[in-house]
Amino acid sequence: MLIAVPLVSAEPISVLQETLPPIPRIQMLPEKVEKPKIIKIVKPVRRYYGVASWYSESDPMINLRTANGEIFDDSRMTCASWNFPFGTRLKITNLKNGKSVICVVNDRGPARRLNRLIDLTKGAFQKIADTRSGLIKVSVCKLSN
Repeated sequence: MLIAVPLVSAEPISVLQETLPPIPRIQMLPEKVEKPKIIKIVKPVRRYYGVASWYSESDPMINLRTANGEIFDDSRMTCASWNFPFGTRLKITNLKNGKSVICVVNDRGPARRLNRLIDLTKGAFQKIADTRSGLIKVSVCKLSN
């Protein structure tokens, strides 16, 4: 059995159709190239929660010098802690009102039997709470030096 297939031929309409290849598309580059964004990796901050108290030069049993040898001044932004080395900068935040203060550890305390996290100087305590309250709940986080 024979199958007849018709031959089809087409003539170009113009000479251009036959000789020119397809025109490639040209993409324009943007004039301003954005810089890649730098992602900063941040270590999680460890927070300590507890009770803070304050102490002053007028309190009984307060020495003229702190544990690291500095002259005690209750108006400075310093604190006493057993948990952090001397010279450590701490951010202490009052959990009730959100106010915070940055202090430097220069003394040891509070008395271990009191179960307090930190002792602030009177000046530092006044920045975040009324001294008549005596004790406040705080969060403490170490700042990088």
